[in-house]
Amino acid sequence: MTEIQGNLLTRARRSLTVGPRRMVALAGWTLLWLCAGPAGAAHDHADIRRAAEQAATARLAVKAGRVEAVAGEIDRRLRLANCDVPLQASLPYADKRKSRVTAEVRCTGSQPWKLYVPVRLEVWQQVLVASGPLQRGRLLTAGDVILAERTVSEQARGFMLDPQQAVGLRLKRSLSEGQVITPGALIAPPLIERGQNVTLEASSGALRVRMAGVALEDGLAGDIIMVENRESGRKVEGVVRSGKTVEVLLH
Repeated sequence: MTEIQGNLLTRARRSLTVGPRRMVALAGWTLLWLCAGPAGAAHDHADIRRAAEQAATARLAVKAGRVEAVAGEIDRRLRLANCDVPLQASLPYADKRKSRVTAEVRCTGSQPWKLYVPVRLEVWQQVLVASGPLQRGRLLTAGDVILAERTVSEQARGFMLDPQQAVGLRLKRSLSEGQVITPGALIAPPLIERGQNVTLEASSGALRVRMAGVALEDGLAGDIIMVENRESGRKVEGVVRSGKTVEVLLH
Protein backbone atom coordinates (compact mmCIF):
# COMPACT_ATOMS: atom_id res chain seq x y z
CA MET A 1 0.00 0.00 0.00
CA THR A 2 1.38 3.40 -0.95
CA GLU A 3 1.55 6.37 1.40
CA ILE A 4 -1.28 8.05 -0.57
CA GLN A 5 -3.49 4.96 -0.24
CA GLY A 6 -2.76 4.82 3.49
CA ASN A 7 -3.78 8.44 3.90
CA LEU A 8 -7.02 7.83 2.01
CA LEU A 9 -7.88 4.89 4.24
CA THR A 10 -7.34 7.10 7.28
CA ARG A 11 -9.71 9.70 5.80
CA ALA A 12 -12.33 7.01 5.15
CA ARG A 13 -12.18 5.87 8.79
CA ARG A 14 -12.57 9.45 10.00
CA SER A 15 -15.60 9.87 7.74
CA LEU A 16 -17.58 7.62 10.08
CA THR A 17 -18.00 10.64 12.34
CA VAL A 18 -19.21 13.10 9.67
CA GLY A 19 -22.34 11.42 8.35
CA PRO A 20 -23.30 8.61 5.93
CA ARG A 21 -23.05 10.53 2.66
CA ARG A 22 -19.55 11.75 3.40
CA MET A 23 -18.61 8.24 4.45
CA VAL A 24 -19.91 6.76 1.17
CA ALA A 25 -18.08 9.35 -0.91
CA LEU A 26 -14.73 8.90 0.86
CA ALA A 27 -15.05 5.12 0.92
CA GLY A 28 -15.77 5.15 -2.81
CA TRP A 29 -12.69 7.22 -3.60
CA THR A 30 -10.55 5.01 -1.33
CA LEU A 31 -11.78 1.92 -3.17
CA LEU A 32 -10.83 3.51 -6.45
CA TRP A 33 -7.24 4.14 -5.38
CA LEU A 34 -6.90 0.65 -3.96
CA CYS A 35 -8.26 -1.05 -7.08
CA ALA A 36 -6.55 1.12 -9.66
CA GLY A 37 -2.84 1.63 -9.69
CA PRO A 38 -0.49 3.58 -11.91
CA ALA A 39 0.50 0.50 -13.91
CA GLY A 40 -1.54 -0.79 -16.86
CA ALA A 41 -4.11 0.88 -19.10
CA ALA A 42 -6.42 3.39 -17.42
CA HIS A 43 -10.11 3.55 -18.19
CA ASP A 44 -11.18 6.49 -20.34
CA HIS A 45 -12.74 9.21 -18.15
CA ALA A 46 -15.00 10.23 -21.05
CA ASP A 47 -16.53 6.75 -21.04
CA ILE A 48 -17.19 7.01 -17.28
CA ARG A 49 -18.83 10.42 -17.65
CA ARG A 50 -20.91 9.14 -20.58
CA ALA A 51 -22.19 6.21 -18.49
CA ALA A 52 -23.17 8.61 -15.69
CA GLU A 53 -25.01 10.90 -18.12
CA GLN A 54 -26.88 8.03 -19.76
CA ALA A 55 -28.00 6.73 -16.37
CA ALA A 56 -29.30 10.18 -15.44
CA THR A 57 -31.24 10.75 -18.65
CA ALA A 58 -32.75 7.25 -18.55
CA ARG A 59 -33.78 7.42 -14.89
CA LEU A 60 -35.12 10.98 -14.97
CA ALA A 61 -36.85 10.94 -18.35
CA VAL A 62 -39.96 13.13 -18.31
CA LYS A 63 -43.18 12.94 -20.28
CA ALA A 64 -43.31 15.32 -23.26
CA GLY A 65 -39.87 16.68 -22.50
CA ARG A 66 -36.15 16.03 -22.59
CA VAL A 67 -33.35 15.79 -20.07
CA GLU A 68 -29.86 17.10 -20.66
CA ALA A 69 -27.24 15.66 -18.32
CA VAL A 70 -23.68 16.93 -17.95
CA ALA A 71 -21.35 14.85 -15.78
CA GLY A 72 -18.73 16.64 -13.73
CA GLU A 73 -15.08 16.48 -14.73
CA ILE A 74 -13.05 13.66 -13.18
CA ASP A 75 -9.64 14.47 -11.71
CA ARG A 76 -7.09 13.67 -14.43
CA ARG A 77 -4.74 12.23 -11.80
CA LEU A 78 -7.24 9.48 -11.01
CA ARG A 79 -6.29 6.33 -12.93
CA LEU A 80 -8.86 3.54 -12.90
CA ALA A 81 -8.15 0.06 -14.22
CA ASN A 82 -9.41 -0.37 -17.76
CA CYS A 83 -12.70 -2.23 -17.37
CA ASP A 84 -12.98 -5.37 -19.49
CA VAL A 85 -16.81 -5.38 -19.36
CA PRO A 86 -19.35 -2.62 -20.11
CA LEU A 87 -19.72 -0.13 -17.29
CA GLN A 88 -22.83 -0.16 -15.11
CA ALA A 89 -24.31 3.08 -13.78
CA SER A 90 -27.21 3.94 -11.50
CA LEU A 91 -28.62 6.87 -9.55
CA PRO A 92 -29.02 5.67 -5.93
CA TYR A 93 -29.99 9.12 -4.64
CA ALA A 94 -31.93 10.46 -7.64
CA ASP A 95 -34.61 13.11 -7.14
CA LYS A 96 -36.51 14.66 -10.08
CA ARG A 97 -36.95 17.87 -8.11
CA LYS A 98 -33.20 18.49 -7.98
CA SER A 99 -30.97 19.87 -10.72
CA ARG A 100 -27.92 18.00 -9.41
CA VAL A 101 -27.70 14.25 -8.76
CA THR A 102 -24.96 11.70 -8.14
CA ALA A 103 -24.43 8.72 -10.43
CA GLU A 104 -22.70 5.57 -9.24
CA VAL A 105 -20.55 4.11 -12.02
CA ARG A 106 -19.27 0.56 -11.51
CA CYS A 107 -16.85 -1.80 -13.20
CA THR A 108 -17.73 -5.43 -12.42
CA GLY A 109 -14.91 -6.93 -14.47
CA SER A 110 -11.70 -8.61 -13.44
CA GLN A 111 -10.49 -5.45 -11.67
CA PRO A 112 -13.69 -4.06 -10.11
CA TRP A 113 -14.08 -0.45 -9.00
CA LYS A 114 -16.78 2.16 -8.56
CA LEU A 115 -16.90 5.91 -8.71
CA TYR A 116 -19.52 8.50 -7.68
CA VAL A 117 -19.87 11.12 -10.39
CA PRO A 118 -21.83 14.38 -9.90
CA VAL A 119 -24.26 15.12 -12.74
CA ARG A 120 -25.93 18.45 -13.49
CA LEU A 121 -29.42 18.15 -14.99
CA GLU A 122 -31.44 20.43 -17.20
CA VAL A 123 -35.02 19.29 -17.77
CA TRP A 124 -36.78 20.89 -20.74
CA GLN A 125 -40.54 20.78 -21.30
CA GLN A 126 -43.23 22.60 -23.25
CA VAL A 127 -44.79 24.82 -20.60
CA LEU A 128 -47.39 27.55 -20.60
CA VAL A 129 -46.13 31.11 -21.21
CA ALA A 130 -47.78 34.44 -21.90
CA SER A 131 -48.32 35.05 -25.63
CA GLY A 132 -47.87 38.78 -25.04
CA PRO A 133 -47.95 41.36 -22.24
CA LEU A 134 -50.84 40.52 -19.89
CA GLN A 135 -52.21 42.90 -17.28
CA ARG A 136 -53.10 42.01 -13.73
CA GLY A 137 -56.76 41.09 -13.33
CA ARG A 138 -57.12 39.82 -16.89
CA LEU A 139 -59.38 36.82 -17.42
CA LEU A 140 -57.26 34.51 -19.56
CA THR A 141 -58.46 33.27 -22.93
CA ALA A 142 -56.97 30.64 -25.24
CA GLY A 143 -55.21 33.39 -27.22
CA ASP A 144 -53.38 34.68 -24.14
CA VAL A 145 -51.30 31.54 -23.61
CA ILE A 146 -48.94 29.44 -25.74
CA LEU A 147 -46.64 26.47 -25.13
CA ALA A 148 -42.89 27.08 -25.26
CA GLU A 149 -39.87 25.03 -24.24
CA ARG A 150 -38.30 26.11 -20.97
CA THR A 151 -35.83 24.69 -18.44
CA VAL A 152 -38.29 23.52 -15.79
CA SER A 153 -35.55 22.61 -13.32
CA GLU A 154 -35.17 26.37 -12.84
CA GLN A 155 -38.89 27.03 -12.29
CA ALA A 156 -38.98 27.09 -8.50
CA ARG A 157 -42.51 28.53 -8.48
CA GLY A 158 -43.92 25.75 -10.63
CA PHE A 159 -45.29 25.63 -14.15
CA MET A 160 -48.29 24.44 -16.17
CA LEU A 161 -48.40 22.00 -19.11
CA ASP A 162 -51.99 22.31 -20.37
CA PRO A 163 -53.60 25.57 -21.64
CA GLN A 164 -56.92 24.42 -20.20
CA GLN A 165 -55.38 24.73 -16.73
CA ALA A 166 -55.18 28.50 -17.20
CA VAL A 167 -58.00 29.51 -19.54
CA GLY A 168 -60.85 31.11 -17.61
CA LEU A 169 -58.69 32.04 -14.63
CA ARG A 170 -57.73 35.56 -13.60
CA LEU A 171 -54.20 36.92 -13.31
CA LYS A 172 -53.06 38.01 -9.85
CA ARG A 173 -50.11 39.94 -11.33
CA SER A 174 -49.00 41.29 -14.69
CA LEU A 175 -46.87 39.11 -16.99
CA SER A 176 -44.48 40.02 -19.76
CA GLU A 177 -44.40 38.29 -23.14
CA GLY A 178 -42.87 34.81 -22.91
CA GLN A 179 -42.98 34.74 -19.11
CA VAL A 180 -43.79 31.35 -17.59
CA ILE A 181 -47.30 31.19 -16.13
CA THR A 182 -47.19 29.67 -12.66
CA PRO A 183 -50.13 28.26 -10.68
CA GLY A 184 -49.57 30.93 -8.04
CA ALA A 185 -50.08 33.69 -10.61
CA LEU A 186 -53.71 32.66 -11.21
CA ILE A 187 -56.90 32.74 -9.27
CA ALA A 188 -60.35 31.48 -10.12
CA PRO A 189 -62.74 34.34 -10.98
CA PRO A 190 -65.65 34.79 -8.57
CA LEU A 191 -68.92 33.18 -9.54
CA ILE A 192 -70.67 36.25 -8.24
CA GLU A 193 -69.24 39.78 -8.29
CA ARG A 194 -69.98 42.71 -6.03
CA GLY A 195 -72.97 44.73 -7.28
CA GLN A 196 -74.35 41.82 -9.31
CA ASN A 197 -78.08 41.11 -9.27
CA VAL A 198 -78.74 37.71 -7.77
CA THR A 199 -81.62 35.49 -6.72
CA LEU A 200 -81.87 35.02 -2.96
CA GLU A 201 -83.24 31.69 -1.83
CA ALA A 202 -84.39 30.88 1.70
CA SER A 203 -86.03 27.71 2.98
CA SER A 204 -87.69 26.61 6.17
CA GLY A 205 -88.88 23.02 6.18
CA ALA A 206 -90.88 22.45 3.01
CA LEU A 207 -91.31 26.19 2.44
CA ARG A 208 -88.93 27.77 -0.08
CA VAL A 209 -88.90 31.48 -0.88
CA ARG A 210 -87.12 33.34 -3.68
CA MET A 211 -86.53 37.06 -3.87
CA ALA A 212 -84.40 39.56 -5.79
CA GLY A 213 -81.18 40.71 -4.25
CA VAL A 214 -77.79 42.26 -4.91
CA ALA A 215 -74.36 40.91 -3.97
CA LEU A 216 -72.32 43.16 -1.68
CA GLU A 217 -69.14 41.06 -2.10
CA ASP A 218 -67.38 38.84 -4.62
CA GLY A 219 -67.80 35.14 -4.01
CA LEU A 220 -66.64 31.75 -5.26
CA ALA A 221 -68.79 28.63 -5.05
CA GLY A 222 -69.42 27.84 -1.38
CA ASP A 223 -68.26 31.25 -0.12
CA ILE A 224 -70.36 33.09 2.45
CA ILE A 225 -71.00 36.66 1.29
CA MET A 226 -73.17 39.60 2.29
CA VAL A 227 -76.21 40.23 0.13
CA GLU A 228 -79.03 42.75 0.26
CA ASN A 229 -82.73 42.05 -0.20
CA ARG A 230 -83.80 44.57 -2.87
CA GLU A 231 -87.38 44.77 -1.58
CA SER A 232 -86.71 45.19 2.12
CA GLY A 233 -83.19 46.61 2.02
CA ARG A 234 -82.17 44.09 4.65
CA LYS A 235 -78.57 42.86 4.56
CA VAL A 236 -77.99 39.19 5.30
CA GLU A 237 -75.37 36.47 4.79
CA GLY A 238 -75.73 33.85 2.11
CA VAL A 239 -73.84 30.95 0.50
CA VAL A 240 -72.90 31.20 -3.18
CA ARG A 241 -74.58 28.27 -4.90
CA SER A 242 -74.18 29.27 -8.57
CA GLY A 243 -73.37 32.26 -10.71
CA LYS A 244 -76.83 33.70 -10.06
CA THR A 245 -78.06 32.19 -6.81
CA VAL A 246 -77.26 32.84 -3.15
CA GLU A 247 -78.82 30.73 -0.41
CA VAL A 248 -79.73 32.98 2.52
CA LEU A 249 -78.62 31.73 5.91
CA LEU A 250 -81.42 31.77 8.45
CA HIS A 251 -80.23 32.18 12.04
